[in-house]
Amino acid sequence: MNALQWYVLKVVAKQEEKIKANLQVELARNNLQHIVGDLLIPYEKVYEVRAGKKYVKNRHLFPGYIFLQADLSNDFLVQLLKSITGALGFLGVRGWRGTPVPLSQVEIDRIIGKTGSLEPSHLKLHTIFALGEVVEIIDGPFAGFSGNVQEIFEEKKTLNVVVKIFDERSTPVELSYTQVKKVF
Repeated sequence: MNALQWYVLKVVAKQEEKIKANLQVELARNNLQHIVGDLLIPYEKVYEVRAGKKYVKNRHLFPGYIFLQADLSNDFLVQLLKSITGALGFLGVRGWRGTPVPLSQVEIDRIIGKTGSLEPSHLKLHTIFALGEVVEIIDGPFAGFSGNVQEIFEEKKTLNVVVKIFDERSTPVELSYTQVKKVF
């Protein structure tokens, strides 16, 4: 038996979790868990603001890929992977033809390092703002006003928004990302 190595399995995008679950069921049914070490879908936690509320969600770092730690010398495992609905083949190989190339330990360590547990204060904001964009203020003393983004402070997660008060006087206001929403 060869050592377990990491491979990249191409799958249908946005169905990674479903395909991973199906693969785990098939491995258990065929008693092949011993030749598959781990199945990894790298993601990061991000928050987005919708209707003035903060929501935390997982965003896939590599949509359409599952990282598989396995011993591919077993032909039955390769046949099982081919039979999984939504599995498209290995990265670096056209379809299922050829021998897939395993990832180096440095590559997999870098990928696993990106998906480590994040504290809520380190979450990334999913909504990106642009200079000159019109935003509506949804929280604070200027709630209900809209204005243009004048400056973006990524490290502080704040924006300088120019708000017109009394339809004539422009006032710059510094606001948190969570105090504004995009106007589409």
